[in-house]
Amino acid sequence: MDIGTFLLILAFSYGIGVFWYDLLPGQLSSQTWRAAAYPFAAIVIAEAWLPYGPAVGGLHITSAVIAALIGVIIDWIVYTYRHPAMVAAPELRVSAASTH
Repeated sequence: MDIGTFLLILAFSYGIGVFWYDLLPGQLSSQTWRAAAYPFAAIVIAEAWLPYGPAVGGLHITSAVIAALIGVIIDWIVYTYRHPAMVAAPELRVSAASTH
């Protein structure tokens, strides 16, 4: 892989990651490069296993767009699992020590 192809994949993964995050009901992360991490990994895997469509700069655009969407969905699931939504009202529990 050439350095130019690497930089193209990096820039494309960030741009398409922000695009997909804005279209999906998820929220864009406050960490700038998190928007590129999962799409980048998915694009690299797609380029290795399923290069499909026209290539620009060594990057197959169709595979990259689909892989980035899958990467954003995976990141959205991971982020939702690790950081659940805020609780609307706290539960009131009586501790076992105070019931005696």
